[in-house]
Amino acid sequence: MNPFIVVSDLDDTIKISHTMDQFRTVLRGLFSHQAYAGMAELYTELARTPDSLIVLSSSPLWIRKRVHEFLRRNRFPKAQVILRDWVKQPQVRKYKFNALKQLAEKSTEPFILFGDDTEYDPEVFESFLNEYPDRVLKIYIRRMRGRPLPEGMQGFHTSYEIALSEFAAGRLDLEQVHRIGKAVADTRNPAYIIPHFAVLPEEILQAPESEALSEIHERVLARLRKIVGKRKRA
Repeated sequence: MNPFIVVSDLDDTIKISHTMDQFRTVLRGLFSHQAYAGMAELYTELARTPDSLIVLSSSPLWIRKRVHEFLRRNRFPKAQVILRDWVKQPQVRKYKFNALKQLAEKSTEPFILFGDDTEYDPEVFESFLNEYPDRVLKIYIRRMRGRPLPEGMQGFHTSYEIALSEFAAGRLDLEQVHRIGKAVADTRNPAYIIPHFAVLPEEILQAPESEALSEIHERVLARLRKIVGKRKRA
């Protein structure tokens, strides 16, 4: 398989941060170690070569140690972490786009981009895609607010949905998809799957392409139905 680079946002993409609430975001940046279910397993399966995972965050430089601790504690693969100098780089959108451009200029591999819809990820990724159309394999956006996404981006609520998409693209195999699905299904706390401040999925998981995934698919589906049902009754 040809190599590629995974570039991922941090807050509300892999880390439960609630960036729609700025005060809570700061507190969670300092103290939270909660990761979304199955994201560590997903990145482990995708980022299989050295230096193939990059965490690109607009968080300040001074929490670098805490970011690495979060990744280590949640068993993410080793990653390069790029953070923002809040004094020299005050504009989040410009900072992220320029960081992606620098990554593209320093490498020849294509990218899979991961972000969320709370702030500027969709717009930044769209600009990058327009400038480097041959360097982007896929763009995944976690649905937190549920706002419309630019064309060509796939919204997601769980890592299992991404695993199914990557299986269809030939970048993951059945065993890898099963491991990611199991990580979601086995997560005890439903807030680590879809937290209370995130929008609920409008459609709950389409059937997988392979019957070999039917059992784990039903387990994940049952968890999602329970989460959605409980939220709607609240």
